[in-house]
Amino acid sequence: MGGSSGQVTGYRHFTNLLLFIGNPIEKMLGINFDKRGWISPFVDENGNALAQGVINSPNLYGENEGGVAGTVHVQYGRDDQEVLPFYKAYMDSKELPASAFPYQSYLAFTGLGAVNNTGLIGGVVGALIPQYNNAFYVGNSGYMKEMLLWPKRIHVRNDGRPQWYDLKAEINKEIFYNAVDFELIPFDFDYFTTKTTGDVETTSDVNYRSYPGNGLIISNEFTTYFSTSINEITTQYGVSIYMNKPPELVGFVKMSAIITASGVDIKIDPVFSCTCVEFKIIKTSDNGVLKQYSLDAIVKCSESMRIGVSVIAQGSVYDSANAIHQIGANISGFNVFEPKSEFIQYIESMDINPIHKIREILTDDTAMNKPESSVNDVDFRKAADRIYSEGLGISWSITEKSCMDAINELCYHIEAGIRVNRQTGLYEMVLFRDNWFEEGEIHAISESKIKSMQYEITNADEVINQVNVNYYDRANIKNSSFSISESGLIQTLGRVNAETLDFPYFMNMRNAEIVANWKLKQLSTGAFKGSFTTGWREARKWNRYDLIRLPWSKRWTGTILVRIMSINLGGPTNNEVTIEFIEVVPATGMMNTTIVIDDPVNTQPELPKPCNAKVFELPYFEAVQAFGERNVNIELTDSPEAGYLCAIAEKPQNNSLNAALYTDSGNGFERVATINYCETAYLDQAIDRMSSAFVVKNVGNIASVRVGSRIFINDETMVYESYDAETKILTVKRGALDAIPQNHTADSILYFADDFVAVDQALYVEGELINAKVLTTTPSGLLPLSGAVTHGVEFNARAIRPYPPANVKINGEYWPEIIETDLILTWVDRNRLQQTGGEILGWYEGGVTLESNVSYRIIIRDADQNIVFLEQNIGTFNSYTLDISSIEFSTISIELIAERDGYQSLHTFKHTLTKPLSAPYDLQAVVS
Repeated sequence: MGGSSGQVTGYRHFTNLLLFIGNPIEKMLGINFDKRGWISPFVDENGNALAQGVINSPNLYGENEGGVAGTVHVQYGRDDQEVLPFYKAYMDSKELPASAFPYQSYLAFTGLGAVNNTGLIGGVVGALIPQYNNAFYVGNSGYMKEMLLWPKRIHVRNDGRPQWYDLKAEINKEIFYNAVDFELIPFDFDYFTTKTTGDVETTSDVNYRSYPGNGLIISNEFTTYFSTSINEITTQYGVSIYMNKPPELVGFVKMSAIITASGVDIKIDPVFSCTCVEFKIIKTSDNGVLKQYSLDAIVKCSESMRIGVSVIAQGSVYDSANAIHQIGANISGFNVFEPKSEFIQYIESMDINPIHKIREILTDDTAMNKPESSVNDVDFRKAADRIYSEGLGISWSITEKSCMDAINELCYHIEAGIRVNRQTGLYEMVLFRDNWFEEGEIHAISESKIKSMQYEITNADEVINQVNVNYYDRANIKNSSFSISESGLIQTLGRVNAETLDFPYFMNMRNAEIVANWKLKQLSTGAFKGSFTTGWREARKWNRYDLIRLPWSKRWTGTILVRIMSINLGGPTNNEVTIEFIEVVPATGMMNTTIVIDDPVNTQPELPKPCNAKVFELPYFEAVQAFGERNVNIELTDSPEAGYLCAIAEKPQNNSLNAALYTDSGNGFERVATINYCETAYLDQAIDRMSSAFVVKNVGNIASVRVGSRIFINDETMVYESYDAETKILTVKRGALDAIPQNHTADSILYFADDFVAVDQALYVEGELINAKVLTTTPSGLLPLSGAVTHGVEFNARAIRPYPPANVKINGEYWPEIIETDLILTWVDRNRLQQTGGEILGWYEGGVTLESNVSYRIIIRDADQNIVFLEQNIGTFNSYTLDISSIEFSTISIELIAERDGYQSLHTFKHTLTKPLSAPYDLQAVVS
């Protein structure tokens, strides 16, 4: 026969390319190929931007589609950025000038180049596939799949200058973990309060406690009391955490807290003895007397650490000098967790303050190009402070939009307006909030100065009682929606009258919900809307969005508070001022609202999860099934110590068709076989060596399993006989082929082999130790090597070894515990060569013709002293008798071994017996 011919089954595609983003950016937070998950190699562990990052996902698109791998260089749009060497070399080869593209941010995709390939792309692939060094791997389909980019530009302006009022530019800092599984880590802890200044009385509940890591919410309250005679006091609140060992990979601590203060102004700062990943404080309420803040923090773990807050109270501003005030914290919901993959990366996600974006549109030379002196800086800072405290950050990416459309959309997102003050000529921001204007800034006009009035009631015919809200869900990379209903109005009206609100620049539901509640209150409340004219000269000084206390006794009593929507000063001969207005609907106050969230649709592909698998040396029976009896016998004749590695696996998730078997024989892990998943079941309770029918749980499709096929459980092989789906009782033969019955604990996995044993074609020898991993495959890619359990297989020349004796009895019993008479040992023969077809025998069945050249060896020893009483080759006999009066022992160990040509059976019969105590004698009674 001729040699086998090679066949091309597909192509890998490589390229070098530049991908332009646009204007300057400060960071590249991540890149997402084909919505398969964010990859973030462009920032270091401290969040600093890097010049390049290595992408290492050659199986990202699945086993057949390949993935991406190479180096991505990031240019941030600086004026002094240099020409990338690979690009210059390419342009030089074309005799063309190379540009550094100043003020333009872009990505350059190249090969690994001089990057050390060891450990990348599944091992030393760079050495095996030279293209990885020269160009970026884009997969096997011939085109670059869609990618999402996550650039950040908050702290620099569009022209690269530092951001205006940078302290309040960044809002809603969040952490997105690019991971599948986390494990909570047990730890010990105690709470702490520390007074650093001031004459204070501190009360706290401080106890040393143990946390089992089971996801419980733990909380504790602290309170510090002080008198207003103290100008300033500082108190620290927090948690001290102690771990027996640091996390194996990178761990995190998450802490939540509520900080309150009564009658004082406070400042809150973090207290961390370790690296902070995220720290966010939001003021949630301020009614003048009680201030409340919410805090969330995530820090990187150390073996022991302290996390908390420092609260500085700065005197009383409300009560008398003799009053007692308090500040306090409720530290809650903290735990320590460890991501279960070394490829875990966290991506910082944050939004920009929309006030900063509006100001940039006004002043940037690529937008409206207004001089910065035309912006009321004090007013814009006031607005930026308010939006920052409310947490209403936005993110956007637009290609083309008019400046005024963009500003109006941003104002719509935050319930605000922008105007040019008619007295100063400066741009100002007005937030539509209840307390935005001070009382002295609200205008008043007498009714006698109003010449005419036109008005109507908004929503008189069609009251809006529900809003359908659309926003962008950044965490799931998709547009999302929910609805808010005014339940009382729905019952009154008898039907739903809905309006749609679009918030494309909000990246989370929280922001969209806050503003949607404001807008629903306006839409569901009848308010006056209209215009009036006046010849009063003072009205000519008013500005758009100012507030007026407006009287009109013909329709309402007293005054109503209205907002100016436009002002018309009339012509040169007409001194009348026409003002359009709308009644102010307070944003605060109770509403009977209900929020309905759409059922979440998971648009993210289900990533590969680790699977349960059994990896072992191929038994003789399985080798014959895989290669044929004749070939196996020839191979063993030539190389008696030869062995093959095989594996069987349980399906871990619905979208996985199979798993990949990887082995490492000293040169890194390489793929050697594909594993088709088998059916499995779990022991519902522990079983002993005699059990042949027992209850199982988590049962797969056993109805598809062939009767008589093998079942692998721990170190024993069973034979499938039947399964009762109603009682969940599985009936089997125990100790088949070269195995001996064993005791098994509850939850042990039974793998129904049938025809699903995958075999590594490589030949190994006795004594060789091979590491193997089973990697789940899905359409989303391949489980990383680091995410799979390492199975170590030491080869024992299993295929050549004879089967052990079966059906062993001691004095006519199976596995007796006590021996009282002479030891009579009986057994039956097994034949490795005979058991290659037909019905597989169980250990408790009768004998067959003994395999040629097989003999039996018996070893009897004192189990307590490990003293060998007897070791003897007894030939081909099937019984042995020992006069136990000839030896002294309390516990005796018996081992029965099959031998052939110097090879002993892989498993041997071992059992321990106890001799009962002799009857007492020579007793004396003492009577007193």
